[in-house]
Amino acid sequence: MRGWHRMVRDVLLVVVALVLYFVIPVGFHTDRGLVERGFVSIVCIGLVGALVIWQVLLQVDDPSRRIDGLLLSMVAGVLVFALAFYRLHLEDGSQFVGMSTRIDSLYFTMTTLLTVGYGDINASGQVARVLVLLQMVFNVVVIATAASTLNSRVRENAARRAEARRERREA
Repeated sequence: MRGWHRMVRDVLLVVVALVLYFVIPVGFHTDRGLVERGFVSIVCIGLVGALVIWQVLLQVDDPSRRIDGLLLSMVAGVLVFALAFYRLHLEDGSQFVGMSTRIDSLYFTMTTLLTVGYGDINASGQVARVLVLLQMVFNVVVIATAASTLNSRVRENAARRAEARRERREA
């Protein structure tokens, strides 16, 4: 698949992931206890973490492999945390100060991921703080590893292209 086809496909996949983020029903009430819901959340986060790590390992094992899967798995990680934060907010509005919509949740997730932390939305409850701590660990271990892998792949590709241009000019 040529470069621009891949780019269009990847953009469409990210758009589909964002649409799913906004339409997945999370406002339902369950009879499950906090421990059960927490366990389900941790399992989902663990599965997304495993997906990102798997993509990183694929990149390390095969340097010629495209980075599309890695990028999309990182987007999935962000969206899973955003949904978890939003679901927690719906369950107990006192867990977060300043959060009221899915956009707020996605915004909070990104400010935490990028370590910006404006302070307009913050975790005030203990459960929210534990979930934010999980995201911080996820960010450091999983996302940082994936970003480092992406960075090295982009540098390798740039060096390979520069070398090919140099060889064409010399020939």
